[in-house]
Amino acid sequence: MTASTLADRLRQPEYTGENRCTPCTVVNVVIAAALSLVLGVAWPPLGLVSFALFAGAIYFRGYLIPGTPTLTKTYFPDRVLRWFDKEPTQTRVGATASAPGSAADDDVDAESSDEEVESGQLDGDGASVAAFDVEATLMDAGALELDESGDELRLAPAFESAWDDEIARTDETVARRWLARLTGVDEADVTLESRARSRWLVAMADGTTLGTWESNGALVADVAADAALDGRLDDRDQLTAEQRSALARGLRIYLNSCPTCGGGVRFGSETAESCCRSWEVFVVRCEDCETRLLEVDAEALEPEAA
Repeated sequence: MTASTLADRLRQPEYTGENRCTPCTVVNVVIAAALSLVLGVAWPPLGLVSFALFAGAIYFRGYLIPGTPTLTKTYFPDRVLRWFDKEPTQTRVGATASAPGSAADDDVDAESSDEEVESGQLDGDGASVAAFDVEATLMDAGALELDESGDELRLAPAFESAWDDEIARTDETVARRWLARLTGVDEADVTLESRARSRWLVAMADGTTLGTWESNGALVADVAADAALDGRLDDRDQLTAEQRSALARGLRIYLNSCPTCGGGVRFGSETAESCCRSWEVFVVRCEDCETRLLEVDAEALEPEAA
């Protein structure tokens, strides 16, 4: 058995590499150091050898003490876990118009969105969408309209038909071309990777993250929505890539069928989990194939205190 084969057998991919949990690693290193110090008091060389073995276990296995994720969930404050969590975060609905189905507050500082990165769309600093009214823009484009009650928004039938046609024409090649065009990178450099224990689809180019989506179906919906909006906005050429992505994401909550399999969609609350924390989210999901089409942190749906 070669050294590389042995290393592969020892390694736990679900807890190492890009899936490594920083809080869990910190906890285990501290425990390893403490145990090594105790052993080193009895015999100094034993302390050094034991720490090397402990560090190797953490490197290959992701943890030294079984159940570390439970320990960090129980004893680490959530605000600390958020610092290290690799899960994309959602900005508060109302704090930026890029949140689905919401309009931006006129008093929002353009710099306020820099604190968190919006998931489910192109990456950016948030400045171009902080004062951008997604809902009003989509209504002006004829993509959204009021229903018979006059209280709720829905997809305009003509736009929904155009969107469905574009979804049928959109595949990974079309999506990669769209990403390249909006971000100014070479199409050949664009890759789509599953990250964070397959919860997110990440678009990359030369090691740089271009954007993050809940699934391939969510990306297809956005690419198709952007294409369907072409010709419906007079100032489309003046929109930033981030604004165009925000418009597409803003439409996803109105999906009536899954872009992946054509099944119906459902709306509801779920508990999302990363390695060492859990939180409540609002999710739009396909009833048939279970594809996650939209996810928003439940806290983002709560109005901010005045």
